[in-house]
Amino acid sequence: MAEPTDQAPEREEEAESQEQEEATSTKPEASQGRSVKKTLAICLIAALVIQGVGVLCYKLGRAQAVEKPAAEIDLGKYYFSANSGEDGPTNSAEFRLHIALLEQVAGPAQQRLLQRQYRVQQDVEQLLRRAHGGDFEDPILGELKRQLQEQINDTLGMRAIADVIITDLKLEDGGRPRVPVADTADSVPWTEKSG
Repeated sequence: MAEPTDQAPEREEEAESQEQEEATSTKPEASQGRSVKKTLAICLIAALVIQGVGVLCYKLGRAQAVEKPAAEIDLGKYYFSANSGEDGPTNSAEFRLHIALLEQVAGPAQQRLLQRQYRVQQDVEQLLRRAHGGDFEDPILGELKRQLQEQINDTLGMRAIADVIITDLKLEDGGRPRVPVADTADSVPWTEKSG
């Protein structure tokens, strides 16, 4: 019986030494596992940052594209006539109306414009009947263009108009035609006029 007891301590020592070897051999594996996990985490964070930058660049590019107008569309010739009781410098006006569509919605907007062309024409004419002669006194016609843009957008049911362009403008006051000051070839710029 002495033999089994002698072997028992040796077996325990062997078991302990094996456990120590396994513990020491797993420590490099554990540190390797940790470094792999760190590398994967760094790669994941880098991929997320790169993707975030890409999305940001895409959105900024789309925001700039929103403001870029598409081709201009001629909506035809329109007339304005002031009410008989209205006392203002402009009694009547004649002009061509054009619009520039926002590039991002140009396709759907053109379809709606074709479907609703008569409604757009009617709404523009109604707006001109509510207009005043003073609306044509602004050299850039800013307020009139803004109202036309809002009206056409409302009629189309979407924000589609990038710009309203008025061409061939002929104004008449008191029975005699007049040309806007900016359109006269013989007008001298204000810097050259002497007092």
